[in-house]
Amino acid sequence: MKKLILLLTVVIIGFGYVYGQKTASGVSETKYISITKDPPKPPYLEIVNNSMAFSDTDGNNKIDANEPTTIRFELKNTGMGAGLGLKAIVSETNNITGLSFSKETTLGTLDPGKTLSVEIPITGRMDLTTSKASFSIKINEANGFGTDPFVMEIPTHEFQSPKLVIVDYKVSSQQTSNLEKKKPFDLEVLLQNTGQGKASEINAILAMPQNVFCLSGNETFQKSSLEPGETVLISYNLVTNNEYTSSTLPFTVKLKEKYGKFAEDKPVILTMNQPISDNKLIVQGTEQKQKEIVIGSLSSTVDKNIPVVSSKNVNRYAIVIGNENYSNTLNAEVNVDYARNDATVFRSYAISAMGVPEQNMIFLTDASAGTMRKEIDRVAGIISRVGNDAELIFYYAGHGYPDETTQVPYLIPVDVDATNLQAAVKLAEIYNKFGETGAKSITVFLDACFSGGGRNQGLLAARGVKIKPKFEAVSGNMVVFSATSGEQVALPNRQQKHGMFTYFLLKKMQETNGQFTLGQLADYLKQNVGIESLRTNSKPQDPEVQVSPAVENTWREWRFQ
Repeated sequence: MKKLILLLTVVIIGFGYVYGQKTASGVSETKYISITKDPPKPPYLEIVNNSMAFSDTDGNNKIDANEPTTIRFELKNTGMGAGLGLKAIVSETNNITGLSFSKETTLGTLDPGKTLSVEIPITGRMDLTTSKASFSIKINEANGFGTDPFVMEIPTHEFQSPKLVIVDYKVSSQQTSNLEKKKPFDLEVLLQNTGQGKASEINAILAMPQNVFCLSGNETFQKSSLEPGETVLISYNLVTNNEYTSSTLPFTVKLKEKYGKFAEDKPVILTMNQPISDNKLIVQGTEQKQKEIVIGSLSSTVDKNIPVVSSKNVNRYAIVIGNENYSNTLNAEVNVDYARNDATVFRSYAISAMGVPEQNMIFLTDASAGTMRKEIDRVAGIISRVGNDAELIFYYAGHGYPDETTQVPYLIPVDVDATNLQAAVKLAEIYNKFGETGAKSITVFLDACFSGGGRNQGLLAARGVKIKPKFEAVSGNMVVFSATSGEQVALPNRQQKHGMFTYFLLKKMQETNGQFTLGQLADYLKQNVGIESLRTNSKPQDPEVQVSPAVENTWREWRFQ
């Protein structure tokens, strides 16, 4: 009997031991293989340091509308057991419109000592807004051993439409000096993308009248893409037969692109017996890529032959603003002629001649108050983090305006009416934010006046009022080049299609290949702007330089190269 009792006791104890370890050695309630037998062997999951990366197709480090992009990172398991039922959980916390991504991605199992490459595809849709997306990404594990969330902020940019236009054409022939029957001639057209976005799947179809033949066989021309500002020359070799009876030759170049709505057909009407040249249309240089397209800007001497430095300064940053179109808040008569062109070409000089890396460039045209403040704050934050190695260039072309009571000067965004300055940007705020960054050098160029006048028509010109703006002190390591003095007006150089101040600023950089000191620049501007303004505009304009006390003995020797 004692043996029987002892045997039953052993069986019961053994059964209890097995039952107590059922979850540990069998299947858990989550339906995944347990992490433990005895003792537990949990995973330890973490994101590999410096493995987080963002990639996009055009390399501008933004999510653009209609662009596929990817967030990549490495996940490693340094624990004792496998990570089970892994899932990447993704959310966008700023509620940006126009983003497509999977909120949950199954990753499977990650064994101890192993690393897993994770990719999160993100696509910008057509309705994407310009903002900054904030992605929160975490890894969930079946038994609760996932990672903490990590956050990646990525700028987004709204859809930028292309615009295909025939901007120039020319007729020439090597066989005749007049357009005649049966004698071949060349019709050359210059196709340009004058929009802000990339043009793709381009077709140019030449529609011809009857009894006209295309000897070159390229009535249908195709090109995969054109970047903003990029051009392509299409040359047609044509001839009429003896049965052509009309006195005119009407052609139409029909343009199409990917979206089917951002191209303009171009009629080209030629006249029989019209004189034609033996010289073909020549496009100088290589195809240009530019963000801001200003028709006719190639007539300025400073828009070409921009010097190129051999290296970039990775700690040099620039914010360039050109506010031209104020018609939505004021009227078209107070638009700032050529301000967009000023900013566009200055941007090219800053990158090519002043050594600013393209990724360090913030470029705005016709900027709103919110955009101006956001980007000024952003660049000030970047400069503060770089510290005393940082160099900053700030350029502004547009309206300035003084408060009529306090004389405090403001920069005027395009969505602000000068009669209500609460939303405008105080010049003193900009000086203070940049001055507090600790940057090694801050160079400010202001092609604006603050007297109530402007290039086209002064904001106060209808009343004949001029205000002397309040003097705003600068701090930090700052030098400010202003286009005018006191109550003067910043005027245009209409022949060169630039602001007078900006034209000579660019000209100095062009003539010296960027090899100049700020002292030499100041002397050059004062001399040349003053003389040319009186000569062409019959009004004085005398640029001024303002420096902070910290650099008053050294600024004249500063240089960008």
